[in-house]
Amino acid sequence: MKKNHLLLLLAVAIIVGLLALYFQITKYAGWNDSKTDRTIFQNLAVNDITKIQIRSAPASVTLEKKGDQWSVAERADYPADFTKIRDLIKTLWGLEAGQETQVGPSQLGRLKLIETGKGADSGIEINLLGDKAIASLIIGKAVDQTNAATGSAAAGRFVYNPARKDRVYLVSESFLSVDPVTVGSWLDKTFIAPGEIKEIDQAAWSNNPGWKLIRKDEKADWQLEDPQSGENLDKAFAGSFATFAPTIVDVRPQSVSPDETGLSDPFKITVKTFDGFTYDFLVGKQGPDKARYLRLSVSADLPSARTPKPNESADTKKKQDEEFDQKTKTLKQRLENEQQFEKWVFLVPDWNLEQILKRRDEILSKATPSPSPVAAPIPELPSAALPTPVASPSSQPSPSPTPEASPSASPTPPSSTPSPDPAAGS
Repeated sequence: MKKNHLLLLLAVAIIVGLLALYFQITKYAGWNDSKTDRTIFQNLAVNDITKIQIRSAPASVTLEKKGDQWSVAERADYPADFTKIRDLIKTLWGLEAGQETQVGPSQLGRLKLIETGKGADSGIEINLLGDKAIASLIIGKAVDQTNAATGSAAAGRFVYNPARKDRVYLVSESFLSVDPVTVGSWLDKTFIAPGEIKEIDQAAWSNNPGWKLIRKDEKADWQLEDPQSGENLDKAFAGSFATFAPTIVDVRPQSVSPDETGLSDPFKITVKTFDGFTYDFLVGKQGPDKARYLRLSVSADLPSARTPKPNESADTKKKQDEEFDQKTKTLKQRLENEQQFEKWVFLVPDWNLEQILKRRDEILSKATPSPSPVAAPIPELPSAALPTPVASPSSQPSPSPTPEASPSASPTPPSSTPSPDPAAGS
């Protein structure tokens, strides 16, 4: 091959390589893959974090660690969901950039990375605090990336670390636990857990006389106490009270106005369990998010000692006493935990309270009217089978006698009195 030919091929290869590099640079428009350290927060002091502020234009939430417990400041220090907080800190600690670029302040709004409260294009701001500021992150616009080679799609967000000026990162994290910012989503949703129920007592209210359901043991059927004549409990309704464990969507401080909650004139319901607990519920009016306001108080009548069975052996007595002591300890701890809920007013979903708020006439079985008896139809005979009726001799008309001619030449004028029927005298 001639030397000039080789030089020509080499020149063409260089040109093609330069064009490919140009198009690659144009495609990514300034984005670069981080080949060294992809971590957004290097050496993040996670053990020093005692406060987290999450802010967006519509809402904000402040999570604070007091002692060993995290709480939500906007809800009168109600316990926060520690698992959710732990997962967020873990995500921030390991957050890595897939791509990064250098942008000017004027470009931050296009990516929704302006500081919260400073414009319509602001993002979600997360501030990690301890004795001093530890780190901040602004979460911006969401994007969908499609891999042309594999055809797979992946979601991600633009993020901005104010400590690294003019650097914007694209990460694979969606931050679904943070966006949108809502206070209720950070509350610890652990709530009361009544055991097997033995009594449900709905006090009378308005023009409803109320009702009380009772049962002798855990396997017995529910009975309506003091039923009136003709009242029968609807079994399907009673079956819905095998357990009663309401959930919560939000809380308010106990000092909230009764006018807002409707707890100045509440529905009153008492639930008693076989393990000695009594729950007194005050149910208020409708609140936001299809929920009702509810306040409760919890008490328990727990035996102080076990009554031994006759002829118990020493070993059996020891074993039964230890089991009794352990159960009593567990119940006392449960009582202590559940009495903490008396400090707040809760918003409980409507569907949790639908059954327990039914009126007396709604929990009774409806009488089914007996159907009217239907007469059996008479079978119709074919026309050919019907007998032909025979005329009775007595049913045929008697022939009228023919009057004889009068010998008189002149006709006799008719009498005004009709003559008797000749057949009548025969």
